[in-house]
Amino acid sequence: MRHLDKDFTNIECSALYQSDDSQGRESKYWNLAVGFNCFLTPTGLIKRLKHIEKLCGRHHPALPSGQIPLDLDLVFLLVGTSLNGEVEHCLDYSFIKKTSYFVIPLANLYPFWSHPDTAVDLATTVINMNNLSPQLEKISDVF
Repeated sequence: MRHLDKDFTNIECSALYQSDDSQGRESKYWNLAVGFNCFLTPTGLIKRLKHIEKLCGRHHPALPSGQIPLDLDLVFLLVGTSLNGEVEHCLDYSFIKKTSYFVIPLANLYPFWSHPDTAVDLATTVINMNNLSPQLEKISDVF
């Protein structure tokens, strides 16, 4: 979080969740969603997020295989100042609805945001998910 600088404003965080590794390894992962405003271009934003991953050890050669210290995913990007802004980028809904580690923290932060392909809000998506995998355990309400 400390790497979010002056280009990131109105920063909000979901609750912090923990999940098991979805591939059966003994690793535990922390999951949260972060929302913010910024004036970077979409390409500039992705470049900045990749830089933050690198600063946090994402490509460190001494890490055991399969361990990822930080994975930043851009789930959706809106043009405008509200959740009703024009969608510039959004992950496919079929992927979002089957990945609890995405949708639960995201719904915690933005329960009434609707995916542009389905018009289904995130709170409803969580309720309707058949198979929550991996299971998430809330660790903290405040990150």
